[in-house]
Amino acid sequence: MRDGAEEGADLVAEWRLTEPAWRTFFASTQLGRRIRIRMRIMPGDHEIRALDEQWKIKWVGGVPVSQEYGRGPVKTVSKEWTLGRGAEGGLEVTETFSFDSSDLKDPLRNTVLTAGWTWRGVVFGRL
Repeated sequence: MRDGAEEGADLVAEWRLTEPAWRTFFASTQLGRRIRIRMRIMPGDHEIRALDEQWKIKWVGGVPVSQEYGRGPVKTVSKEWTLGRGAEGGLEVTETFSFDSSDLKDPLRNTVLTAGWTWRGVVFGRL
């Protein structure tokens, strides 16, 4: 969480993550994400206006090959599993990576709602 004055907001929460690489015979592919929530405090209305933004960068062999930007409600879930042998020799699936954007956003929204304020998602227009 940081001061958002330079970004047209009162507060900014931002997360950056790089998902595990997918390895193929030719090259490894990796996805980088940046999720930002810009928040404007509206004291007269007891309201927080929040704008979600997301950037995705796809890397192949260490080179960025595509980029995406989106704004509006962000709901991102990403998981990776590994298939292997368990202690008794049978096949076993183990979760090795997990990311859910609600794990980051829910505490912000719940804090606002618990304080008796309104959390209002903004898609277009000004915060």
